Amino acid sequence: MIFAVYAMAIDKYIEVVWETAVRKHRIAELRTLIDQALDERDEEIFYRYSTELKRLRKGE
Repeated sequence: MIFAVYAMAIDKYIEVVWETAVRKHRIAELRTLIDQALDERDEEIFYRYSTELKRLRKGE
């Protein structure tokens, strides 16, 4: 019984770590894409990626 609870806790911890890593990677990627959009003066792409970045940052 205790092993099952321990295993579930470890699984949840791994899930949180994984989701955090994926979110941080996507945030870094979006910052690069936003910079590129600014360099290229692509307003549509800038707003699309900025909106996604805002959404991800709310989850932090």
